[in-house]
Amino acid sequence: MLTLLLSLNFLHAQNKVVTKVGSLNIAKEVKPPVLTITDISFEDATGNNAIDANEFCNIVLSLMNDGFGDGMGLKGTIKASGATSGITFSNISIPDIPVGKSCTVKFPVKSSMNTVDGKVEFAVAVQEPMGFGTDDQFISVNTNKFISPMIQVVDYAVTGSGASGVIKKKEAFNLQILLQNTDYGLAQDVDVNVILPDGVFVMEGEEKQHFSSISSGEAKSLDFSLIVNNNYSAQSIPVKVMIKEKFGKFSQNKDIVLNFEQKLSSAKISVSSENYQIAGIQQASLKSDVDRNIPKVKTTKAYRYAIAIGNEDYHSYQEGLSSESDVEFAVNDAEIFSEYCVSALGVEANNLVLLKNATSAKMKKEIDRIIKLASLNGKEAEIIFYYAGHGFPDEKTNESYIIPVDVTGMDVANGIKLSDLYANLSTSGAGRITVFMDACFSGGGRNSGLVKARGVKVTPANENLYDNLVVFSATSSDQTALPYKEKQHGMFTYFLLKKLQESSAECSYSELSSYITENVKYWSIKNNYKDQIPEVNCSVSVQDEWGQWSFRK
Repeated sequence: MLTLLLSLNFLHAQNKVVTKVGSLNIAKEVKPPVLTITDISFEDATGNNAIDANEFCNIVLSLMNDGFGDGMGLKGTIKASGATSGITFSNISIPDIPVGKSCTVKFPVKSSMNTVDGKVEFAVAVQEPMGFGTDDQFISVNTNKFISPMIQVVDYAVTGSGASGVIKKKEAFNLQILLQNTDYGLAQDVDVNVILPDGVFVMEGEEKQHFSSISSGEAKSLDFSLIVNNNYSAQSIPVKVMIKEKFGKFSQNKDIVLNFEQKLSSAKISVSSENYQIAGIQQASLKSDVDRNIPKVKTTKAYRYAIAIGNEDYHSYQEGLSSESDVEFAVNDAEIFSEYCVSALGVEANNLVLLKNATSAKMKKEIDRIIKLASLNGKEAEIIFYYAGHGFPDEKTNESYIIPVDVTGMDVANGIKLSDLYANLSTSGAGRITVFMDACFSGGGRNSGLVKARGVKVTPANENLYDNLVVFSATSSDQTALPYKEKQHGMFTYFLLKKLQESSAECSYSELSSYITENVKYWSIKNNYKDQIPEVNCSVSVQDEWGQWSFRK
């Protein structure tokens, strides 16, 4: 019996030893998310689809979880390359995304005043702890440098209908102050405080005014009804206009002094965009890519002379013409070309003449002066001649003329004959003479007058070229020289400037000619539905060498 019990206990102990704690492996169930970026976009405060200086923007992702489990512990990552100066951004945490759901994710992007013109490329992705995140997705956004505003008082008027007709004590009068943004940038959070001396009271109007924004060129009228009490002892009334905008440095205060017995005007200042444009600023300089990032040379050419003429406004100088007869963008063409002359082509500023809307007398005087200056240096001298404006033929001879703004289509002989111009340039004895002519020389008869496209229809006579002369012409035969409206330049001028910009003015004349011709032929048909084929002509003496000329040699 004892033996049997011992055996049973032994067997029982063996059974206990066989089963060990932790000897079983139980697999853990994994249900990962599968995350996909279904869309990526950009949003900005101004709505111009670019990162402007001092702007808050967002890179926006649409994120979908098409996996087997919830997306948890997610992190959004962002990197950038390109024009990143002044632009800040950071990684973000993303809320959990249940399986089968989607969400919108925004990466904040902030720009500062140090933002530059260019383009920045963002790479964004979503990381997931188990490695089931997304691949990088890319989006490119243009960046715009800071453009300053300038808020200032540009005019004021004192009006009234009092019996005396002058500023007197105890008689009400009106003060109108005209405020304007006279620079390119948008002014924000503009505060104006008009401070009056004791004894001068405001009956109507707000002495402190706030404007959330004032656009470039926009004007605001501040209107007050004032009266001076009998205790006021000073001989004049000083009015201080204190102005402050968002940054505190793009505004100018103004002191206005009103005098007793000053005559009151009967009419207020009429505020209109026409009357209060920004002086000297063309909208083209803001829009065209060739107006910015102009190449710069380190050295100048002491004997390189240039004259740039832009004749645009004909209707103001001639009776019976409307603005439809003007040459679109010709002034901007000449202005920007002259900037290229100094910056990229090595022309010293005092060897450059820029004429805008020039009369016949002015054109002839300045052309003659440049020729005489160049003649002092003989073969060492170079002349660059640029013209944008109307050309016209003599109906009887078909000879071509460039047309000053005060010369009519009925009297082209008072213009400047091309053959005479080329002959006179050659008399300088300059070693190299280059002419860029963004005009055409055709006309349907004198009664047709000047027209909006740069010329009308008749085949002009060919011009004989002498000495070391090369002429780049905007058109062939009876074609018209057309505008490139989107770029706010003449078609020919735009691609001339574009090649100089892209090549840093190091291209040869043959490369320049090929580029202009190829692009003008294509874009004139695409944009204007008309043929325009530029040409190059040269004198016999340089026919074998002009193609190797370069502005850098």
